[in-house]
Amino acid sequence: MSIKDTIAQMITDESAAHKRLIEYVTGQLSQGRDLDAVMDDPYVTNRLDPTERRALLEEPAVVEAASGEALDQMRAQLEEIAGS
Repeated sequence: MSIKDTIAQMITDESAAHKRLIEYVTGQLSQGRDLDAVMDDPYVTNRLDPTERRALLEEPAVVEAASGEALDQMRAQLEEIAGS
């Protein structure tokens, strides 16, 4: 299964834990934290592997909260890590 297929499956996750992570990321971004810092935060990294963090970047609320360039850079970085 390709990384894009895996991501597509993950973004349909409706679990409470997944929703809390979306809320955490969007909340941190709204407080002015950089996307890099938020995605490298222990709250996120202790709960998600790189592929799951990459999938989180496709959630509509996260896309809306993050800036385009930073979002594209983080997607590429996590795809590189996940593909290793």
